[in-house]
Amino acid sequence: MRKPSVNILIFTYNQENLVKDTLESVINQSYENINRIIVADDGSTDKTPEIIKEYALNNPSIEPVLAKENKGIAYNMNRALKRADGDYVSFLDGDDMMYHQKIEKQVKYLTKNPDLVACTHDVDVFDSCKEKSLGKFSEVIGFNKIPDRITIKSFFDPSLILCPSSTMYRYEKIPCKGLETRLKYWYDFLFGVEVLMKGDIGFMDEILGMYRLHGANATQSQDMKELGLENALLAYSIIISRYPELYPLVKKRRNATYVSKILECIKKGDVNRAKKLSRVLMSEGSFIKGMGSYILSNVLNEKRVDSLLSNKGLLNFILKHF
Repeated sequence: MRKPSVNILIFTYNQENLVKDTLESVINQSYENINRIIVADDGSTDKTPEIIKEYALNNPSIEPVLAKENKGIAYNMNRALKRADGDYVSFLDGDDMMYHQKIEKQVKYLTKNPDLVACTHDVDVFDSCKEKSLGKFSEVIGFNKIPDRITIKSFFDPSLILCPSSTMYRYEKIPCKGLETRLKYWYDFLFGVEVLMKGDIGFMDEILGMYRLHGANATQSQDMKELGLENALLAYSIIISRYPELYPLVKKRRNATYVSKILECIKKGDVNRAKKLSRVLMSEGSFIKGMGSYILSNVLNEKRVDSLLSNKGLLNFILKHF
């Protein structure tokens, strides 16, 4: 009996110090039918492209897809997706790693659960600067225990955060248009919604990979804070235009996004913007949440917000119910 074919799509950009470990973790997978390893580089200016080409010379399954200029993550991912043709497709960021049996276990899981469109799992979070493990992604980055079955409704829960490098998809369930290139961030959230409109995603309660934190993560995180709200609102608008039936879920998630940004503004001492966003929340039909946020803008200070943000349970409650 033929084993399902798997394409692994790796997305790189200026990761010369990390990409070798990433590639090694892929070529050393236990699964036998990984027929294509498509490595899309987004115009790196360091030695990442040379490293990819060197590995491709010794590994026929590795297919470099190199760009001359940087066009953004979503665009780069689409370049790889256009070349994919396996039964299953697995995504991997160029700074993350797969554990030895990851692909084998995910193929087995999806084979046993034909109703699922994809499956995901937990990963270790490793601080590359301090060279130490920080714990499981679901606990370090996320807020709550991930459910065994992720539905479209649970995906809109702001406490649910999945590692992008952990998901394997059925190829035929991947949106034909790929990822939305108008979004610098939140493209993955929109992509997840489109996949979940075709069925549920299963969660394997195992650690099958490593998410590596490093200096570039921090830079990107700061950039996302600046553009995050704008991109989130655009993503929500696109979702409503494509799937009007999701409006109640989108509205609730949008409210949580506003509240989160308001708390962030208070933490930075930008009370005027916090009040402005509170008024926007009220004008969009969420009067009670907006008024509550406006009051918080007046009574909370930076120290109190820091304390609140460090309490994941309380923050999760506020984002869900406030």
